[in-house]
Amino acid sequence: MYQSKSLDEIRKKIDSLDNQIHDLLLERADLIMAISNEKKKAGIQIVQPAREARMIRRLIARHRGPLPQETIVRIWRELVSSVSLLQTGLSVAVYTPYEIPEYWDMARDYFGTVLPMQRLSTPEAALNLVRDGKVTFAVLPFPEVSDHGAWWSLLFDVCDREEGVSIIQRLPFGDKVHYDYDRYPALVVAKAGFGTSDDDHSLIGIRSEDEISRSRLMEELEKAGIKVENLYGTARHHIADTHTYLTADDERLLALKKALEENGKARICLLGGYPSQPAYSNKTETLA
Repeated sequence: MYQSKSLDEIRKKIDSLDNQIHDLLLERADLIMAISNEKKKAGIQIVQPAREARMIRRLIARHRGPLPQETIVRIWRELVSSVSLLQTGLSVAVYTPYEIPEYWDMARDYFGTVLPMQRLSTPEAALNLVRDGKVTFAVLPFPEVSDHGAWWSLLFDVCDREEGVSIIQRLPFGDKVHYDYDRYPALVVAKAGFGTSDDDHSLIGIRSEDEISRSRLMEELEKAGIKVENLYGTARHHIADTHTYLTADDERLLALKKALEENGKARICLLGGYPSQPAYSNKTETLA
């Protein structure tokens, strides 16, 4: 067996670093649990996608060296899942049609390897588990341009309630090329509020008894000062994706409600949103 004094010294340093990393992980877990306990006492929601997004962006911005950025993201996502999420008894329902296994893979990438997950055959079944308090999160398909019978139209029934279900995250988590994930984006819903990460998308639901054309909706959204990136849905149910953070009392949203709800045949509902996806690479940095 090959022996090298220099290699032995390097391995000893690695062993020492491993111990330090482990100690820091233990200390971090203790701090996270302390935060979780304080949140429970104060009635603050445990899950904070906006803070997690800011954390990932900060780590990517300061990262250097040959370790791929994607590795850093996966390590921290696993930390968030295994400590902050698992210790509070959270779980996930994932809509997993046979022809799109990517939904399950994206959910596992985001929620980590230890959080309990179950497969559901319809979006409605997964959503109902969240609404009934049987799971914490549901992973459901992202809207399509022509979305007939869309699951997100069901959110109108609870969007004004304090314990209503909201959209809080978009998957895949990160702007990167990874398998076929980008072909099958998804949304995460939960009984949780959507806070700002300082760079966000908001999703506005529009339901009408009469048909409203896309051009009319785009015109009214623009008049209200809301720039829409995409508009999905049918003639009576739409969802507008805007690259800005909105709250229920935002003047732009109130202006849109005034324009479309005045005849009582339309309803505007803020369905939630998601942090803008952090951009990162899965490539190793080339050293000069």
